[in-house]
Amino acid sequence: MRLENKVALVTSCRSSLCVEIAQRLAAAGAKVMICGRSAPQGRETVRQIQRCGGRASFVLADVGVLVDVQAAIDETIATYGRLDILLNHISGDYAQDSELADVSESTWERIVESALKGTFFCCQYALPFLQQSSGTIINVVRQSSALRFSAVTTICQGGVAAMTSAIAQQYTVQSVTANMIWVKPFNSPKFNVEPLAGKVAHVPEPIRPAAVSTEATSPALPVISSDFADAATAVLYLASRSSTIQGSMLVVSESR
Repeated sequence: MRLENKVALVTSCRSSLCVEIAQRLAAAGAKVMICGRSAPQGRETVRQIQRCGGRASFVLADVGVLVDVQAAIDETIATYGRLDILLNHISGDYAQDSELADVSESTWERIVESALKGTFFCCQYALPFLQQSSGTIINVVRQSSALRFSAVTTICQGGVAAMTSAIAQQYTVQSVTANMIWVKPFNSPKFNVEPLAGKVAHVPEPIRPAAVSTEATSPALPVISSDFADAATAVLYLASRSSTIQGSMLVVSESR
């Protein structure tokens, strides 16, 4: 699962999940651009990768703002010359979310702007560059452990699943692939594959973390958070097989 000469854009730097994914991509040989709203966290992740010999950069951006999305992708192209992997992270943790009956208009707009609108425009703006490299979109959803209090987040994550399926149906594997990883709470089944709505999953069976993780991590770049080891392995699996897998959802669970 080597990614030499590949360039990845990771659209979040605040969660441990994204930090681990960025480190795993760099360990596999990819050049990683990290964007997010927290410069200290983003730059610290870049330093961690660089200390271990990887290549990474950070750009300050809010994916809920279209001009920031465009700037982050343009900066990736300007820095590394191409884009092969777009990794969107759709968090399950929005403090302002609530039960459906209690959702305010302002809460709805804030979460939809970041989780759904931001993901859509990241995909839309990145597509021409991904087509040039026969690249891949990987949308990572982290399911909340308290769905009752995450009404808007859950709706947006379902929208991202539909969006991923739509992209997969509109583009061939020779052009752009789109797949999804659904990270469930730790007491869920460990690792399985499901087709997205209306699309057949082109994934060899069986797939298990033990079968694909042996080359996932460079000895020089240890995994910092075992909670998301399976999720990071799933990202590498999809990224390294970007020309053969289309319209699939890999369902993994947190390891803790």
